[in-house]
Amino acid sequence: LPLLLPSRSMTASNGKWQSTLRSGLARWCTTVGSCSVHGVHVERLRPSCPLLLLSGATPGPFYHSHPHDPSQFDHLHFDMASQVRANLKTVRDILDALGENELPFHLDGGCIERSRRHAQLLHWVSNRGQGFAANARVTADISRAACKELGMGLATTLATFETSGNVSDRRFLIETFAMFGLEGAELGQTAETVRVDLVSQFDAVDEESSVYSVGGQRHFMPYVPAYAVCGPADLALFS
Repeated sequence: LPLLLPSRSMTASNGKWQSTLRSGLARWCTTVGSCSVHGVHVERLRPSCPLLLLSGATPGPFYHSHPHDPSQFDHLHFDMASQVRANLKTVRDILDALGENELPFHLDGGCIERSRRHAQLLHWVSNRGQGFAANARVTADISRAACKELGMGLATTLATFETSGNVSDRRFLIETFAMFGLEGAELGQTAETVRVDLVSQFDAVDEESSVYSVGGQRHFMPYVPAYAVCGPADLALFS
């Protein structure tokens, strides 16, 4: 069972986080059961099509050094509107990169385009800079126009959660999580979770050490852009 759980510090309660994810997954999943394990509430969700679950997008280039090297981001525009647009473009790019990866299921010519329209988005917005309320307003205003421009015109924003800071470079004021249902693609006969990379954006990767080579530089990446989940398996969503 692939696992879905909170991965960032946020002011939202676990219950709010769990219900937010459930509402997004409900477009493609059926709840088939729940239980409590040592005080942890666990729900089983059964997908009707392959899913693409993103690790998150920040306004900089996806492949970068960890810990962060601020000089790799000095060329960026750090106004809130630019950060929102950059995140949404990265979300779209990760979905579009499916075609660059080996997948255990078939994608017809229109599957990515159909899936792109119905992106499910969740923003973590910082209370730094102009403050959470102002940053959240810009996020909402810019998202509507940017999603339409990027082919995600029917996207749903599941929630906007307040954070104090998203990443070690405090100039970043937003991080965006997304998920897509690959509607029209066959679920498949074998349960698999497949790593999805932005193949066109790096020169080489050592998957064992998670080091990516980009333009002569080597970057340690402790996460990947996304995982595709397919086959007859359930998701575990827990508090």
